[in-house]
Amino acid sequence: MRSHGTGFLFFIAGVSSVLAFPLNPLVLLKVIEPNDVELLRYMGWMFWLAGIVLVVLSYYHIYIRKAKTLVDGGIYAVVRHPMYLGWILSIFVATLFLYQHWVFLAIGIAGVASMYLIARQEELANIEKLGDDYKLYMREVPRMNLVSGVVRLLRRRRGK
Repeated sequence: MRSHGTGFLFFIAGVSSVLAFPLNPLVLLKVIEPNDVELLRYMGWMFWLAGIVLVVLSYYHIYIRKAKTLVDGGIYAVVRHPMYLGWILSIFVATLFLYQHWVFLAIGIAGVASMYLIARQEELANIEKLGDDYKLYMREVPRMNLVSGVVRLLRRRRGK
C-alpha cells in the first residue's frame, strides 16, 4: 500500500495528467494529425468527465475521510478500484475518442494493461493486510467493471 504522502503525490500527478491531456503535445506540435469526428469527440469528453468523477469520489473516500480499514461503501461498493478505472476512462479511453488516431490506441492498450496490473498488485497487498474481509469484498464487488458493479449493487440492495 502507498503511504499518505505518496498517495497524495500519485493523486496530484494523475489529476494533472488528466487535466493536461487535451493539450496533447503530439497533436499541438502537429506530429500527429488526428481524425476529427465530432460525435466521437463529444463521447471523449463524456468519458473524460466520467473518469474525473470516479477519481474525485475515490479520492474523497480514501484521503479526505482518511479511511484506515476496508472501504466498501460509496463508489467502492460498485468497483474495487474506482481511481484506476477513472484514470483509464479519462486518460486512455477519452484520448482515443478525442484524437482518433492509432497512436493513442497503442498508448491506451499499454496504459490500460499497466493500470490493471497495478490494481492486481494492490489487491495482493490488500489481501495480506485485510485478510478474509478483503477476499469477501473481492467476491462481491468487481475489480473495474462499472456496469457489472452497478448491477450487483442493485441486486444486493434489492435483496435487503
